[in-house]
Amino acid sequence: MINGKRFMDVFTRVKVLKQLYLFFFIAIFIPVTTVGGYLIYHTRTQLFDHYSKQTYSDNLRVKSLILDLTGNIYNKSQTLVSDPDLIALLNTTYPSQNASKTAMSAYHGLETLLSGDASLRDIAVYTWNPTIADSPRIHPITNSIQAQPWFKHASSSVTPFWTEELEKSERYGTETQNLCLYTRIFLPQIHSYAILKLTISSNHIRNRIENSSMHTVIWLNDDGIFYTSDRQMKTPGLERYGNNARGTGTYTGKIELENEKVIGSISSLSAVCSEDNFYMASLSYDGYPYLNRITGIYTAILIMVLIITSVFICAFSHYFSFRINTLRESMHRASQGNYEIADSFRGEDEISEVFSDLKLMIHEILEKETSVYQAQLKTRDLINKQQQMEFKMLSGQINPHFLYNTLETIRMRSLKAGNTEVANAIKLLGKSMRYALENTTTAVTSLARELDYIETYLSIQKLRFHDRVNYSLKICPGLNLRDYQIMPLLLQPIVENALLHGLEDVEQNGKIILKICLVNEALRIQIFDNGCGMTAKELELMSQRICQHPSDSSSGIGLYNIQQRIKLCYGTGYGLGIKSKKSMGTMVNVVIPAQKYTGGA
Repeated sequence: MINGKRFMDVFTRVKVLKQLYLFFFIAIFIPVTTVGGYLIYHTRTQLFDHYSKQTYSDNLRVKSLILDLTGNIYNKSQTLVSDPDLIALLNTTYPSQNASKTAMSAYHGLETLLSGDASLRDIAVYTWNPTIADSPRIHPITNSIQAQPWFKHASSSVTPFWTEELEKSERYGTETQNLCLYTRIFLPQIHSYAILKLTISSNHIRNRIENSSMHTVIWLNDDGIFYTSDRQMKTPGLERYGNNARGTGTYTGKIELENEKVIGSISSLSAVCSEDNFYMASLSYDGYPYLNRITGIYTAILIMVLIITSVFICAFSHYFSFRINTLRESMHRASQGNYEIADSFRGEDEISEVFSDLKLMIHEILEKETSVYQAQLKTRDLINKQQQMEFKMLSGQINPHFLYNTLETIRMRSLKAGNTEVANAIKLLGKSMRYALENTTTAVTSLARELDYIETYLSIQKLRFHDRVNYSLKICPGLNLRDYQIMPLLLQPIVENALLHGLEDVEQNGKIILKICLVNEALRIQIFDNGCGMTAKELELMSQRICQHPSDSSSGIGLYNIQQRIKLCYGTGYGLGIKSKKSMGTMVNVVIPAQKYTGGA
């Protein structure tokens, strides 16, 4: 129960459209794909087993035929090996070639056996007797014969053996692989032997085997293929599967040839009274194409079912999600005070009933809001007037004491210096007073004029404090100060605070640095001094006073006024920020919106 609740909690954390897709994937797509995939795999396996059994049965048939054929040929050879007339013919020393021909003409054992067995193509006897003339069936062993591979094998082995030999037709230019049995004819009376060769008819093998739809391939030992039911069929790589069927074993299954895969069965057969092994392969070339065709058809059906269900589910999911989103958007607009929603909603189900209830709720809200609308307008008007009064009061709280101090400085230095310095001081003072008086009633000025006023103010302070006060202005590349506006007299209290408090204990090399940058559609003005700085506790107290100044304290009133002016004019997203470290200095960050200035220079 707990696991089910957790599952539903996870399930309901996503949107309705994704829930429907997830439901389709879990409840339909996965089961259909799993069952369909299993059925396709099971069908393919059943068909593969069917073809494997067919090839196995055909292989047993071919194996039985080869066993019968080779056993019969071996028995024929033993009949000839023990034929006393043939042995007497080979043992006799003839006085002349004609005498040997007469004796061979009188012997009909080879011809009788050849004509009485359709499986034999040819019978030949090779003898060491030099008095026997060469004839169509009996041949003396010459040097050329001794060079043949089969003769080397026959001369070194007393057991019968099988070979495959290539026969070329001079008349038709064709080549035929023949299966031959070699066995010795022992001649103990003359301490010699002869070699008997029986050649099996390839047409007889073909007529016996080719009565099924399977392709048959037969090879002997590792000497290569001597029979294939389809001469156009390419079977490179087939022989290596014979290693899996040595002795009396059988390999049945997938066989990979050079350019394709087939289903087949390969078995081996040990020749009678011989060390040779025959290998028979029954191959089905139709198996894999049929398997792939059936698999493709079933896969296409499965994909078609998934596509149809997917299209249906997607269409229904989008339609259902659209109705849910329409209801949600209508409720969201109503919650934001926008009561202009659709007049009608398609359907007659529970969602339509919820939409009707929403319209009824909106109608009741509108009726209630009508009764308090006038009161809200009056309240907003009072709030606007109050904010304007607070702004004027805050603007008038700029500390005017610097003007008196400046005048006192000019008076003292005029007693000690020449008229040039006095004139310069008076000029700076007049410029400062003019800017302050001109912007008393204005709401905005250009950033360039405000910074020019700050520079004038710092020049006057430079006259007072000499090397104790040094200043610099850094502007980010590409920032045109004339293009942006700022409230007048906004930065002067901050600079004054840095001068009077930050550099209070500095005797020389005091620095005040102003840096102006444009960051993410906002103007960031940094005012830094390398004065005494503040401890973490002092910095925390100062930050609190900037945001909420106590009425019984005058410390930090200038920064508090600046903070309030920015909040009232630009909103709560802008204002001041202070960073400071003891004995390292203080930096005040002023962030205001980057508003274009449309007034005069």
